[in-house]
Amino acid sequence: MTTLESQPQLPSQFSNSFPRWAWLIFLALLVAAPASTKLAGSAWFLIVCMGAWAVWRLPVMAPASSGQEVLYSGVKYWLYFCLAAFGFKAVGMIYWSDPWGTRHFDFRILLIAFALRVLVPRIRLSAGQVLLLLMALTLASLSAIAVSYLHAQYDWPTPSNRINWAGGLAMLSCVLLPIAGSQTVNSRWRIFAVIGVLVYISAILMSGARGAYLAFPWIVLCGLVVLRKNLCDGRSGPVSYRFIITIVIFVAAVPFLAPKVLEVPKERISIAVSEVRAVLSGVGAGRNVVDTSIGARVYMWQRSLEKIHENPWLGYGRAQRIEFIKTWGAEANAHIVKDQTHLHSEYINGMVDHGVFGLLSTLTYMIGLVWLAWHLRKKYPGMAMSTGGLAYIHFMMSFTDANSQTNNYSVMISLSLVSIFFLRLARSRSD
Repeated sequence: MTTLESQPQLPSQFSNSFPRWAWLIFLALLVAAPASTKLAGSAWFLIVCMGAWAVWRLPVMAPASSGQEVLYSGVKYWLYFCLAAFGFKAVGMIYWSDPWGTRHFDFRILLIAFALRVLVPRIRLSAGQVLLLLMALTLASLSAIAVSYLHAQYDWPTPSNRINWAGGLAMLSCVLLPIAGSQTVNSRWRIFAVIGVLVYISAILMSGARGAYLAFPWIVLCGLVVLRKNLCDGRSGPVSYRFIITIVIFVAAVPFLAPKVLEVPKERISIAVSEVRAVLSGVGAGRNVVDTSIGARVYMWQRSLEKIHENPWLGYGRAQRIEFIKTWGAEANAHIVKDQTHLHSEYINGMVDHGVFGLLSTLTYMIGLVWLAWHLRKKYPGMAMSTGGLAYIHFMMSFTDANSQTNNYSVMISLSLVSIFFLRLARSRSD
């Protein structure tokens, strides 16, 4: 295996290698990332450090093909999008004197964008290193399913809030999906990737994080695209049938080996349906309608819209937002509301905090990911599929939760983006 994309590989004129010790540490941390936010954060930190190291130690390789130019310009403009989003956020932060220590999301995304801008034009990986990255991404799914099983079976807590944690797993599955359709990857490793995606999906289902279930339409749609691509290619017909057999065996085994994969989502969706009915009717079964997961969200969104209408441009700042939530919770006698510190919607939370500038900051990251996917689509359709998945997941999950308020979410976006680019940085045979 020389590359994971059916495009010309990137030649190297220098010895621009990722240090072996650093690469092995990164892979080990990546495998354990779903099991520990600290290890995931360490993987993020290592990439940032390697970016700083590469600035001083490695020369930039001039683009030798149109494919290289696409990669180089992609990371450059993604950095610009991150800088713009950070700038929009800074307007509200400075105006309201909000503490910068609460904006880990923006700093982490920006620093990894700088790292990619530095590393992509300087680093090339051997075929063996790329294969090890594929294996690490797949093995990480085993860490994920172990955590999810313990959470479902014994009520062990997930490493971070289960919604953004499961969202991170969905992003990693999007990284693996296109590999299953790559004609340049050995069939055994393509099936390995398929198994990894299935395990990630199982872990997400078993987590009970309904917000992360919103990722499934993209994963299923892309899975069908990959399968169709293989079936339409005569050379890949037998491989496609192996994929189908693998999926059928996996699905058939789930009820016997891990029944919680089916039981947990069934229970969670049933609860959601009951809560939606209660919110629509205004009557709960012996319980305050607002004092439920969905009821609390709808109530906070309704109250927030009133405040946004009063001050749409600069919002109210972080401290006032938290004060609003406590007041609204007391008025509704809803303990779930009173226990919150954010509004469970990235869009609404951003506008209450910093008005139009907060919303622009939120949207700029999403627009940047969409642009990146569009930019990559011709030369690197697999990368476009993965990046589009990140954009879709971030867009959809931001409706029902404020994931930027947690550290792990930005780390998983970062590790997913890094993996997407690194999987395409294999050397050519002549290097």
